[in-house]
Amino acid sequence: MFREFSELRHITNFRRVILPVSVAFFVYTGGWGIASPIFSIYIQKVTENLFLTGIILSLTTMMGIFLNIPVGLAESRINMKRVLQVVLLVYSVLAILYTLANSFLPLLLVSITRGIASSFLWLTSWAYIFSYAEKKAKGKETGFFSDMNDLASAIFPVLGGFATIISFFLPFYLLSLTCFIAFLLVTLFLKNMPKRQRARSSHQTRTIVKTIRSKRFVKTIFLTVVFYALINVYYSFLSVLLYGEGISIPIIGVLLTVALLPAVALEVPMGNAVDRFGVRKTLTVSAILTTITATLIPLPSSIIPYAGNLYYTMAVLIAFTASYTMIFIVLYSRMSDTLGDNKVAMTGAIAAFKDLGYTLGPLIAGFLMGFVSISMTFLLTGIAFIFLVPVALTLHD
Repeated sequence: MFREFSELRHITNFRRVILPVSVAFFVYTGGWGIASPIFSIYIQKVTENLFLTGIILSLTTMMGIFLNIPVGLAESRINMKRVLQVVLLVYSVLAILYTLANSFLPLLLVSITRGIASSFLWLTSWAYIFSYAEKKAKGKETGFFSDMNDLASAIFPVLGGFATIISFFLPFYLLSLTCFIAFLLVTLFLKNMPKRQRARSSHQTRTIVKTIRSKRFVKTIFLTVVFYALINVYYSFLSVLLYGEGISIPIIGVLLTVALLPAVALEVPMGNAVDRFGVRKTLTVSAILTTITATLIPLPSSIIPYAGNLYYTMAVLIAFTASYTMIFIVLYSRMSDTLGDNKVAMTGAIAAFKDLGYTLGPLIAGFLMGFVSISMTFLLTGIAFIFLVPVALTLHD
């Protein structure tokens, strides 16, 4: 990331657009990193039901299934800076409202509002990046934005875990503050760029339909939906699983940060591995490793003697995050190659399919937890990663 910054800092669009957006989202994503150790635990405490918890956790992405494509088509016709300002202010208020939602219905309404805001926020940010990244440095500039978000997700959970020692709701207040700081950064430093040429809606629609019907895209979408559904079970319920096993919230924050940092540090080598060995081999190996490491997380000490030990949990989580991060890198590479020059037009469509996966994961997992234990649900989810392998073997580099 620092090397990318050194190489890009002299580019005008980078200084005026990419850097301000990236820094603002580093702060914003950091706020959600702070809330990550406590968020699903809090939702579980309010709903007192794992299935209802799954519904609440899936609502953010559920709204995106219906909104992402229309929002993506409208991106060339809206003031993107104004959208970012409004949505970040809305998030700042929503973070406080979460602390006041002490029953299922208020929590439902807050989550629906967050889902609507989320569609506008992420699609607009990526539209900024795709639209104003210099052609000669597009890979580096998109990578810089992605790296800033990943780094924030990795380093801030430990802060959120220890914040709960002061107050259970302090992570939510810090989330509100970071959203407001991100709003200020966008307002003060993001420049109003010249209006882009507006693409005709009919042309964009034809582009989307043509791309979706291609065999390459169908395989990519299958992998995307399945992977994002499975991984969101861990994003949604991992803190609940660890908390139920007697691990304190501050230690959960430490575990999340320690597990994520090595994976973030390895993203560039992972990208080089994809370029060197190809999508098929890399995805096959990473899917197998993810299956193995994911199934090790919920195994009891009766099967593995050291299971439940803090150091065992930390080691398995590090291996798991490194494995699934490799799948992320492969899928991003596959999407970029499949979409070609239609990235902006396809932003909404890709986001809709990703959100479909993100939505299905917590819903199905919450339903399963009504019949089997949370540990068994995690075990079944881990085994399900193996379904990526047969499709990975059919891909062509």
